[in-house]
Amino acid sequence: MSPNSKNRRSIFERVKAIFRFINAQEEAFAKSRFKEVGFNPMTAEKWLNLIQFIQSQPKIRVVKTKHNTIIEKIELNYNTMMMKRIMDENLSYEERWQSVGDYFRALYTRERAGIGRIRRDLKKS
Repeated sequence: MSPNSKNRRSIFERVKAIFRFINAQEEAFAKSRFKEVGFNPMTAEKWLNLIQFIQSQPKIRVVKTKHNTIIEKIELNYNTMMMKRIMDENLSYEERWQSVGDYFRALYTRERAGIGRIRRDLKKS
């Protein structure tokens, strides 16, 4: 084992370092500040692109049992679109507030429909 491989951080450790650093910042900051947690600007850019991509995907729920791991989408494309509308500062407050209501109604409907499915899947395992 080379001396460098002993000190290499796992992917999970890298992501935790990124989010700890972001959470510690009081305001917006330059990407170059990621040097403080050991990322050069090129590496920081790659990680930020990956994080942005993941954050734009539908949300999932991971249910772990003794023998299985079940992954379920809890947001469909409609939910993702509504979340983007909620965050869109170009829309009026009223339009965004209406989108919040639509978003929560869709989540509630999805949740109610999904609970039975998860219980059936768990009973099968």
